[in-house]
Amino acid sequence: MEHACFELAPTVFTGTRVRTGFHCHTVNSDGGLSPADTVRTYRERGFRALCITDHRHVTHTEDLSDAEFICLPSTENGGMPDILAVGVESSVDPTLPFAERACLLAAQGGFTVAAHPTYCAALPQDYLDCEHLHALEIYNAYCDNAYVNGYATELWDMLLGQGKRVLGLAGDDAHLNPEKGYYSHAGLGWIEVWAREFSEPALVAAMKQGAYFSTQGPVFETIEVERTAIRVTCSPVKQVRWRTFGHAGFVDHATEGGSLTQSELPDWLKTRVFVRIELLDHRGRRAWSNPFFLKG
Repeated sequence: MEHACFELAPTVFTGTRVRTGFHCHTVNSDGGLSPADTVRTYRERGFRALCITDHRHVTHTEDLSDAEFICLPSTENGGMPDILAVGVESSVDPTLPFAERACLLAAQGGFTVAAHPTYCAALPQDYLDCEHLHALEIYNAYCDNAYVNGYATELWDMLLGQGKRVLGLAGDDAHLNPEKGYYSHAGLGWIEVWAREFSEPALVAAMKQGAYFSTQGPVFETIEVERTAIRVTCSPVKQVRWRTFGHAGFVDHATEGGSLTQSELPDWLKTRVFVRIELLDHRGRRAWSNPFFLKG
């Protein structure tokens, strides 16, 4: 079977990646560390960029960035369901409807993300008609560890299957508060961004384009998309999982005792609406590509 054409620009994700922490809090809201100490914590864990998303507050980041590290002005804006935004100057009225909050944050140039949807008890209809929603937080480490509701991949697939073009994103929701040990720590869920250059505008632009993957540890080394094919190379994993709309799907298994480092969309798989790829390593950690949409 020949697949329909795939579509997501750019179509080759390869080269230098920027490990970017997403969704964390400081003493400017309910976190345990100052912004400077929060940045230091992430830098010590190998991150090169960080989105500090304090509640209803945008932390000034000028003194937190340098030639080797970028701190992006961001916020967890509040409201129900909640919304995050990266690359914004200020938060907006949290009592406004979700779509209005997304519109106002996007108008500032922000990358908008539906925050911990399962924790917010969100339903597909809460997001379907939201034109300015860029992404869904498909994994939130704090919600997973504290409330057992940190995953939103099923909701993501429901939205994708109905034609909603929304990206996925993993975040720590780190509070770094030693008095609350069940809060998420740094480096449990993040994104790896393929940016054209190491700058704040390039990082935000790459996020909006979907030029990143989300992970708990496994790595997509390359993702190459052609008209009828998708190929990936990755860190050693137990499974490469190909997901599309409905009952169809495919799990590429490593041999017993072995590992996979590459996989390709099978010709026989009857893809519908979208294709996304998930990695599962030998420790049970996952990584998620963004979706690729079929034309026509």
